[in-house]
Amino acid sequence: MRSITTSGTSVPSSLPVRRINTFALRRGWFQWCWLLIGISFLLFVPAIVTTFWLHILNMALIAVIGAIGLNLLTGNARLVSLGQAAFLGAGGFTAGLMTINHEPPFLLVLLLATIIGGALGFIVAIPSLRLKVLYVAVTTLALHFAVSLSLNMIQAYVLDSSGMVLPIPTIFGFELSNPLRWYYILLVINTGIVIAALNLLRSFVGRRWVAVADHDLAAESLGVSVSRAKISAFVVTSAMVSFAGALQGYYLGTVTFEYYNLGLAIAYLAMIIVGGIGRILGSVCGAVFITILPYSIEKLMHVLGIGAEGSTLSGLHEVLYGMLIIGFLLFEPRGLAEIWRRIKTAAMDWPFRYRTVQRIQR
Repeated sequence: MRSITTSGTSVPSSLPVRRINTFALRRGWFQWCWLLIGISFLLFVPAIVTTFWLHILNMALIAVIGAIGLNLLTGNARLVSLGQAAFLGAGGFTAGLMTINHEPPFLLVLLLATIIGGALGFIVAIPSLRLKVLYVAVTTLALHFAVSLSLNMIQAYVLDSSGMVLPIPTIFGFELSNPLRWYYILLVINTGIVIAALNLLRSFVGRRWVAVADHDLAAESLGVSVSRAKISAFVVTSAMVSFAGALQGYYLGTVTFEYYNLGLAIAYLAMIIVGGIGRILGSVCGAVFITILPYSIEKLMHVLGIGAEGSTLSGLHEVLYGMLIIGFLLFEPRGLAEIWRRIKTAAMDWPFRYRTVQRIQR
């Protein structure tokens, strides 16, 4: 830690300027303890929840992958996307089409779905090179309708069916035949995705995205390739979302184009706004919260004896998403991640109101 010398007295700096502190994912014994507690809790979650809620948690873990991809693109690279459902559909239909007549290895299908998602992201990235924020959103919205129409035609004319049924996947002889097995596999995948996303933002690639997002002309004058930054942002995040779509198709066991509608894209947009735009933790919190919320409301309505039809519940979910988006944008733009940071900071500094210099240095 550097220090400032004033009248012969060494005063420690209030900012952690050491490289090891800047790039550390975890700092100090306190954070390591919280990390171990969190890991222990996640490992024992299946023992304290029912099969239904374990299924919902698995859906939330899959949504976390897609939300991280969207947040990297929209929150960090600031390329607003409304085509989330299109990339999920590309991954799901890739998995479905590959397993119609054969049963290729599960990991090979995921790899191919990821590549196709990256290629689709490259295609939509080309128009974004000459467009700005809202116009990029319109481009991705056009992509959504184009992909949705293509999936509809594939399902109606090529497959001549109402959907595709995927086989039970197997990883190195380990068959994912129930929600419990899926939970631990998805937990491992999510851990890898979160660590990769955090380190990606710390790398030159992530810093290039942020630099172009803040001021593309200034970044270009400093030698940053704006076109390369935008294309790489779309390719990486689209591949990530398509990977999540393939996982979701395998987990649900069926793939149909009706699932990948505009409402799904709005739900993912609500995830990153409610969780916290530009924050990996926000993607995790928002995805879990938005995925669990509709089922929690249905259970609450059932307990209170309030009956509602499927169409009414669907409309209620859309209204609720809109209210959450408006509410968080007005009153807490940084989302659930910021609320958690305030709670954590208050708990660490209690009974004091402000953080001391010694605590800032850690």
